[in-house]
Amino acid sequence: MKNWKSTMVFGLLVFILIFVSACNSSDPTNSNSPSHSSKGVDGSASTSPADTNKKLVELTTVRGNPSDVKWDPGESMDKNAVYDAYEKDLGIRIKNLWVADSKQMEQKLNLMIASGDIPDFFQVNQMQLQQLIEADMIMDITSVFEQYASADTKEWYSKDGGNQIQSAKAEGKLMAIPLSDSPYNSSAYIWIRKDWLEKLNLSAPKTMQDVLNISEQFTKQDPGGTGKSYGITLQKDLFGAYGLTGFFNGYHAYPGSWKKDAEGKLVYGSIQPEMKTALQQLQIMYKTGQIDPEFGTKDHDKVNELVAGNKIGMAFGDFWLSAWPLESAAIKDGKMVQDWEVYPLASIDSMPAKTQVGLGVNGYVVISKDCKNPEAVFQLLNQWIKLQSSQEKEDKVYFFGKDLKDKGNLYFKINPIIMFPQDGNVQAGEILPKAIEANDPGLLNNNQDMLGRYDAIQKYKQGDMTGWVNWLIAKPGGSLAIMNQYLKEDRYQMNQYFGPPTVTMQEKKTILDTKEKEIFTKIIMNQVSIDEFDKFVADWKSLGGDKITKEVNDWYEKQK
Repeated sequence: MKNWKSTMVFGLLVFILIFVSACNSSDPTNSNSPSHSSKGVDGSASTSPADTNKKLVELTTVRGNPSDVKWDPGESMDKNAVYDAYEKDLGIRIKNLWVADSKQMEQKLNLMIASGDIPDFFQVNQMQLQQLIEADMIMDITSVFEQYASADTKEWYSKDGGNQIQSAKAEGKLMAIPLSDSPYNSSAYIWIRKDWLEKLNLSAPKTMQDVLNISEQFTKQDPGGTGKSYGITLQKDLFGAYGLTGFFNGYHAYPGSWKKDAEGKLVYGSIQPEMKTALQQLQIMYKTGQIDPEFGTKDHDKVNELVAGNKIGMAFGDFWLSAWPLESAAIKDGKMVQDWEVYPLASIDSMPAKTQVGLGVNGYVVISKDCKNPEAVFQLLNQWIKLQSSQEKEDKVYFFGKDLKDKGNLYFKINPIIMFPQDGNVQAGEILPKAIEANDPGLLNNNQDMLGRYDAIQKYKQGDMTGWVNWLIAKPGGSLAIMNQYLKEDRYQMNQYFGPPTVTMQEKKTILDTKEKEIFTKIIMNQVSIDEFDKFVADWKSLGGDKITKEVNDWYEKQK
């Protein structure tokens, strides 16, 4: 709903990198192969690599060019081993109408949509999806999904109760394919310098009062010996890596998220009384020197310089924080110079702290109304999901290119449809720690993602610091184990609104978001009284928030 988490996109890429590194096992399992013998919706036969008289299907699309893909000689986004594999295995030729620099992709997509000239299929965000629906430019794929999505694909989307699929519907019609990921991946944790706790004889935090004490002691006692320490990290965007989401959650405040109130209506988390309480505490911490006075001008990279410089030893962040940005601060020249530990969120009172999470969708794939072979798009989708369990040697081309070896070239990003399991990491949090503790990879049931993490940790135990990232994520008590603990203890606060931007959101959201960030920053920096929060709430309501709330609740009633 609210775009607080721009840096979370990077975190999702970190997760993808860890996943891909695990895809080079040679044990074959290929039970999920989709059928290619059915008829297309236009009456033409779908293709199969086994067909001697197969008809080649061409699908047009548009792509962003990932800056970090390392191309094999002679290859590009237009001609590469991954596209060749889809043509060979499925009989589908993918043709890019254009390829844009990743930084210009959204602008170019918007211009293309405005022109009305779109390819057969392409990826969009939720706002662009809504625009395409209103312009009647994309296909109702309800029956296509039912007919051509494989059984594994349908099961893939079922584990969240259907919310991700529901987010792609308009008036009951399925208008896009959600690019799924796990909502649990956006959960928050407390990351603390364990060596500093030990140096100051402080215990691991159990309550928010403990967290506040640790922040105060880190500031006063300067365990890094630099002459000036701060209690917690904070950067100018307030949320995302080195942000405050987990801190607010400890006060049962859920910024940017919609929750049910006592009457069962949806209310906006950023304007609730719990936010005022948490902001007041942050203002106190700022006034007592526990927060960098220049945080309002620093991004996460600049804040990480303070972390690397031993000036900050506590942060709120996602499960992957050890991979980015902590690793660059904690590991130097192959040696661990900072000993970090991860802990569950703590609560300010007797109620357990819940971590807020969103829908877990990274975008949508839409199909043009003029596409002659929409079933071919679903063949691409089915193939990607099949690849998650297949370990046939030749299938490695989709991840590593023609050499079938992981060279760190990130060829998986070339695939036109990429998505991840809704429950992958939270289930790994149950299994991986047990396997690591027992030194028994057999407990992992040949799951390649978990085996990749397991192997990295074995190397870490032997002194290879490249495994430190996965150690904090996958070990007993690591972030994945806490992720699973959150699930068992019912400690996820789901954003209850996952519909398209409402009419008033489209008109007013940017203004309201800007005002929200501005007043929160001013309150924290003690530039205005905490009572300005009440004025902000009144302004938010009058400037469009009340209309948005009504529209959100109208949508919510229709979901019941």
